[in-house]
Amino acid sequence: MRGLQRSQSAGQDKPASARLGTLWAAAWAAALLGLAGCGPRLTTLAECEAKHGGGPRMTVMPPCVDTVRGAMAVEEEYLPGVVDCELGWFTTAAPALEAQAIAARTYLGSFLQRHGEDRPVKMTAVFQCWRPPAHARSRHAVQATRDVVMHADGELLFGNYVAGAKHRDTECRPLPPSAHKLSGWASWDAMRTAYRQARKRGDRSPFRGVYWTEILVTENAGKTGDAVTGTPFARKSPLNRGALSQYGAACLAKTKGLETDQILKWFYGDDVVLSRPWSRDDATKLRALEDDGEVEAERPEVPET
Repeated sequence: MRGLQRSQSAGQDKPASARLGTLWAAAWAAALLGLAGCGPRLTTLAECEAKHGGGPRMTVMPPCVDTVRGAMAVEEEYLPGVVDCELGWFTTAAPALEAQAIAARTYLGSFLQRHGEDRPVKMTAVFQCWRPPAHARSRHAVQATRDVVMHADGELLFGNYVAGAKHRDTECRPLPPSAHKLSGWASWDAMRTAYRQARKRGDRSPFRGVYWTEILVTENAGKTGDAVTGTPFARKSPLNRGALSQYGAACLAKTKGLETDQILKWFYGDDVVLSRPWSRDDATKLRALEDDGEVEAERPEVPET
């Protein structure tokens, strides 16, 4: 998936200009592997599940996920790091972060459902980026949505999401490609057509940067069933209910005041069902917890490992 950290939703290398220098990347990776002098992560999936599994499983999500840095508890460690790396650095809007948490959890659950729960996941642009969370709001968003995933007709959705276009109008719709330095393109539709042609040639990343991923975003507010538009990045399937825009979600929360469930329906359709009833009261309590309220000027970079 390509998010604010990635360039798009389901796996593609970032352009060379966005990659870290070799020495800096090595130092960054070493720091992650030895946080607080603890040395490399050695936790196995079995060890993590023994610690966090406790009792019969009541959700579709496993308690732990295997990663290239060792097994992590999904709710306590993995998802907070994903939300922080994907969107927590950019916005303080709780509904947007909660929508991101639900999308990321759904995306992970769908992947594990298709490939097996012991399948290791990457933690970079080719899957979902992860970093040790720097913002409390990212943890709050995961706590407020704990175990919540998206279904339609009883099936777990793909849960695709992308960065999308950063610059938006007062209705949170994207400004044209020219406003994002995508010269030579008159419209997003023209870019979408070129993208489909490139896909037929086997090219999944015909454009540079991340803003082009707006062509993968879907607006499905008010739509249900067969009327829902899927994202062109994923294969055709009833589980392909489109793709959320991270910049769009932040705008919808900040500018239009949409709530978490409303943001999800905006992108995935009105008949999307959450795995447990959405509680604004519970979310509000967590939103009141202290946070630094700051955002970062640039999206975080993670080594391509």
